[in-house]
Amino acid sequence: MSSKEDKKERNEEEFEAVSYTLFPEQIKVCSSEKAKDVEQLGELREVEIFETEHHVYTVPFRYKNVEVDKWLEYNDKGIELAADTGSITITEERPIISVTIVGSGCSSPGYNIVEWWDSGENIHKMKKNKAGQLIKRQRIDNLKGQHNAWVQSALTQEPPEFKSIEEAKGYLERIRKTVYWMTSGYYMPGSLMSGLYENTACFRIGDTSRPEHTAYKIVIKGGSLDYEDPGYPAAARYPAEYTFRLIDVVVKKSVS
Repeated sequence: MSSKEDKKERNEEEFEAVSYTLFPEQIKVCSSEKAKDVEQLGELREVEIFETEHHVYTVPFRYKNVEVDKWLEYNDKGIELAADTGSITITEERPIISVTIVGSGCSSPGYNIVEWWDSGENIHKMKKNKAGQLIKRQRIDNLKGQHNAWVQSALTQEPPEFKSIEEAKGYLERIRKTVYWMTSGYYMPGSLMSGLYENTACFRIGDTSRPEHTAYKIVIKGGSLDYEDPGYPAAARYPAEYTFRLIDVVVKKSVS
């Protein structure tokens, strides 16, 4: 073999041996190739197979198994909940598999949260020593949808018929002030640039393959990471509210 070919072969071997994973040598890394390591994972399990059905709830969420708490208003936008403290609680008789939430924020970006704690349990009191225990709350952020607001209508629709110059000036001044407040003094785009859109957030919750991890009750919350009614000290809120319009709960279908 020529020295050139020998050098090429050595380079290829060295390249294959290179590892970019930095790990202390004294730490034991388990392998699926070693029977002793695999024993720690327990016996092989059977995959769970089941059918599901949809339970769909819509505004104003008046159902015997639904509780709405700390809501601010209900109108054509939907039902508006106070950020974080407002909630919609749904209790099902069948195991809950997933939840799809449709709605939009009073400002943007918005977020949705789903929790499914057991009775007397919360983030500070999670039951210990559960194999594969899910943290019983999930969050989806950066939801850009925003329902209609006064300033959006003012900027995108034909202006009203003004009865006087003073009324027209007042209308323009309100636009100016609202844009100023919603952009932190014209410093950032804020909710003004979000537009009129709906959000759909999907959550896969619980673990019906382990009865102790199965969810039967969910608590839905939301909010908007921008101000609500900025510029009005007595009314301004942060985070802003979130409006829910449809909740699709997928449950495990009962075996006939």
